[in-house]
Amino acid sequence: MLRGALARIIEDRTTIVEREKGIAFLAATRPIYQLSNLYYFCANIPRQSNGAFVHCAFSGDYASQAITPKPIGAEKLADLDIFKLARFQADESPQPSSFGMGLAADGGEVLTSAMCLTARGNETAILGFSRDSMPSEPEFDDPPSLAELKILGDYFHSHMLRRNGIDTSDALVVSARELDCLRWVAAGKSAWEASVILGISERTVRFHLNSAREKLNCTTTTQAVAKVVAQQLINV
Repeated sequence: MLRGALARIIEDRTTIVEREKGIAFLAATRPIYQLSNLYYFCANIPRQSNGAFVHCAFSGDYASQAITPKPIGAEKLADLDIFKLARFQADESPQPSSFGMGLAADGGEVLTSAMCLTARGNETAILGFSRDSMPSEPEFDDPPSLAELKILGDYFHSHMLRRNGIDTSDALVVSARELDCLRWVAAGKSAWEASVILGISERTVRFHLNSAREKLNCTTTTQAVAKVVAQQLINV
C-alpha cells in the first residue's frame, strides 16, 4: 500500500530511492502476529549530520526512502491514505484488544488498521497492518492487541531515529505484560485481582508494576497509568 506514497508528497522524485527487497524485521514480524503485511511510514526525521530530512516507506517486501532539504508540509501528509486511516482510527479510539477496521487503497491493497506512533519531535510516524482473514475466524483465536503492535512500532521507530543520529535512550519501552498489569489496575482491580485474571502470582504483578513505574519515570502506579493512557498504549 505504500508503493508510490513518497512520490505523492515529494516534488523532486529523483531523490527517491526504491528497492523491491523489504525490511527483514517487518517481514519476520508478520507471521508472529498473524499479519498478511506490516507497513512503516515516516516523514520529516531530522538528520542530525546535515540538517536535512529523511522520509521512508517500508514493508516486508518493499522499501523506499528520500532525503530533502526541507520538511514535508502537513497538508501533503494528510492526503495519504495511511495517514487518513491512522487519524480516523485515533478518533474512533479502538479498544487495545482488537483490530480497528478501515479502508485504504494506496496501490490497490486494503489496509485493516493503522496507528500513529510516538513522535520524538516534529516527525510523523505511522504503523499500518493488514490480515487476510477476520480475527473471528478459528485460526485467529488470539489476535495481537493494538497495544502490542504499538510497542513494536515505537521500537522500530526509535531504531530509525537512532540511525539518523537522534538519541532515543529515554524512549518509552514498556512490555506487553506490564501494560496488562497497568490496564487492570486502571480498571480498578487490586494487584491480587489482576494476578487472578492474568493467571500469574500477585508478586509477579507487583514486579511488573514496579518495572513499569521505573521505565516511565513515575513514583506511583496512578502516574504510570496516566502516562500510558496519554501515549495511547491502553484505553480506560
